[in-house]
Amino acid sequence: MTAAPLVDIRDLKIGIERGRGEKLVVVDSASLRLRRGEMLGLIGESGSGKTMLCRSLIGTLRRRGAVILSGSILFGDLDLAQADERIWRDVRGRRVGYVPQSALAGPNPVMTIGAQLGEAIRRNASGDSSAVASRARELLDIVRIRRPDVVLKQYPNQLSGGMRQRVMIACAIAQSPELLVADEPTTGLDVTVQAEIMKLLRDIRTDMGMSIILVSHDLALVDAVCDQIVVMHAGACVESGAVDQVAAPLHPYTAALNRSRIELAIPGSELVTIKGQSPAVGSWQPGCRFAERCGIVQADCRVGGHPPLVGPASGHRTSCLHPELMAAMP
Repeated sequence: MTAAPLVDIRDLKIGIERGRGEKLVVVDSASLRLRRGEMLGLIGESGSGKTMLCRSLIGTLRRRGAVILSGSILFGDLDLAQADERIWRDVRGRRVGYVPQSALAGPNPVMTIGAQLGEAIRRNASGDSSAVASRARELLDIVRIRRPDVVLKQYPNQLSGGMRQRVMIACAIAQSPELLVADEPTTGLDVTVQAEIMKLLRDIRTDMGMSIILVSHDLALVDAVCDQIVVMHAGACVESGAVDQVAAPLHPYTAALNRSRIELAIPGSELVTIKGQSPAVGSWQPGCRFAERCGIVQADCRVGGHPPLVGPASGHRTSCLHPELMAAMP
């Protein structure tokens, strides 16, 4: 892998238009770096800004009434934060593929699988019907769907949840993009199918040399398949680094997430949870937004703006002002 990142997001701020020129800031301090061929896990509670960050990578924020307010998204030789729709038409699908959070409901119920794959294959490209059909069968082979000639003629309601998810992944990789953004691709699937989908993503990464951003609530899964981890809380990235680095967290929120993992629970004992609630969007208090839930909070944690990530650009970074106190956490 080369040292130069494929994706370099710096201090990204995203807001939702509320009318009369007002913006509700939903992400205000997002930074991450992803090298070619790497898989990066993006984790955090619901409402932390993960999906908005993903949408900024495929240029669909405006469909949700959101805009980029500041910061940059460096993707190769482009700054996608400044891209217009003409540039996005060349990037979306061709260079960046996307598996949406609602992937199980994603396939169009009135179109056959072959027709939907055909649309994904033809997007930004041309090809005769025989070449498109051949590519569609190839894609179903890649995502490990048996009897592709039969499945191509079927409708989504005739497929299992796992097969529909594989079809959505096939659509996302139809044009062999450099980056695949998978927003919680195992949601709603049973444990066995989840494992199959994750193996599929690992194989796609290896066989196609594709970089992947994987959004998930499953810390054990992210630890097992990813190279890098970025932790988000209340619209900000609070910790990032290699998987083995983040295993020794430098932010109390990451430590709290680790302690609350279900697979670490002692049978018959009470589950460990993170006390309190994540602050509501638009109601962020001054200083660190985890301060009210933190066991090592200090006076300076409650003043000023949210602390930025500090540390080497390609190393272990944290926004905690007092990582030296982590060992004393209750």
